[in-house]
Amino acid sequence: MKTVGYINSYRLQEIERSLEIKIQKEKIQEFCRQHDFELLKIYEEPVESRTDYKPELIKLINDASKKEFEQVIILKFGKFGPDNTMRTWVISELKKYKVETYSLTESKIQIEEIPSSISKAERIRIRVRDIPSLPEIVTKVMQLVQDPRSSASQLSRIISHDPGLTTRVLRLVNSAYYGFPRQISSIQQAVTILGFTTMRGLVLSSSIFKIFSPKNDLIKTLDYKKFWKHSLISAISSKKINNYLQFNEEDDIFSAAILHDIGKIILDQYDHENYILALREAPNPLCSHEVLVAEEKHCEISHQNIGYVVAEGWNLPESLSEVIRYHHDPMSSLENRKLTSIVYLGNIFSHIVLDLNIFDINLFDNGALNYLGLNEDDLLAINAEIIEEIENIGDLESFFK
Repeated sequence: MKTVGYINSYRLQEIERSLEIKIQKEKIQEFCRQHDFELLKIYEEPVESRTDYKPELIKLINDASKKEFEQVIILKFGKFGPDNTMRTWVISELKKYKVETYSLTESKIQIEEIPSSISKAERIRIRVRDIPSLPEIVTKVMQLVQDPRSSASQLSRIISHDPGLTTRVLRLVNSAYYGFPRQISSIQQAVTILGFTTMRGLVLSSSIFKIFSPKNDLIKTLDYKKFWKHSLISAISSKKINNYLQFNEEDDIFSAAILHDIGKIILDQYDHENYILALREAPNPLCSHEVLVAEEKHCEISHQNIGYVVAEGWNLPESLSEVIRYHHDPMSSLENRKLTSIVYLGNIFSHIVLDLNIFDINLFDNGALNYLGLNEDDLLAINAEIIEEIENIGDLESFFK
């Protein structure tokens, strides 16, 4: 029988942790030898894993969907998680793919009955708990931006401590989106020109892109390159709309538009098999109602709502959280209706450019158009400006590497 193992230690001392991992590994190997099981692999949680973030466990569940093994051997069920809800969820997820789970120290009688269904709220809570926290440097940047006593030099110094983040932020600053006539070569210069709030958005966007980079072990469902290009064109479109309406420059437009669909990537990486079914049922992103219904049906939550839950968990600014939550229904946004309406239109313009290549007034909600005071002639003028602008866009992936 094709078998995999899973080992994990919650011990903080390196020597104690290494010894516990070694014992678990040896016991699983010996058990498989005695029962003539084909041990394909042992998934070992790295030192940096936490009770709320287990990358190898998520990888194991994703691999189970490929049906390459029939059972998982573990020393005891507590290694899946400290609480029974988490353990129950993992075992039930594996059962979906006809993969059994066996403990070397606990009998089946000792395992609590696995309910046929865990509540939707509980499933979502567990699923979101496995999503990584924002990097510490991003949290520091957000705190600094909110502190009226902080200075540009402090913000620059924090960002510059991370060479990879510095490179990604400078790529974005020097991209076609901002269109500065000369190259910006330092974070200090970027902070001075763009301001604190915009820099926060750049740091957030580049870091979140890094967190949700494509996972090689997933069957390709979501076209990540096209996804981020859509997000960038949404940002460009939103900026064009804002300028056309002669509104004051919105510092959060870039990050709000870039991150509005982040829930799609979360569903793809953390509920992959169900998200495949949702995409098959509603493949056209412009049919937003059908997309949301399919996601609720197969994933029990829409990309809007799971994106919002994660954004709230990360303590993102309210303006970004509301755009993520209401970008298909901007009139439901109470505190940030203008920004949400602009990103709503920017999202549609981006799909027109990437998927349709033809303008269609029927794609736009009259409520949002009336709220912003736009008519068909306005939209045609904005569409022409967007098409002209995106000719200068290169490969978006180069901005975030």
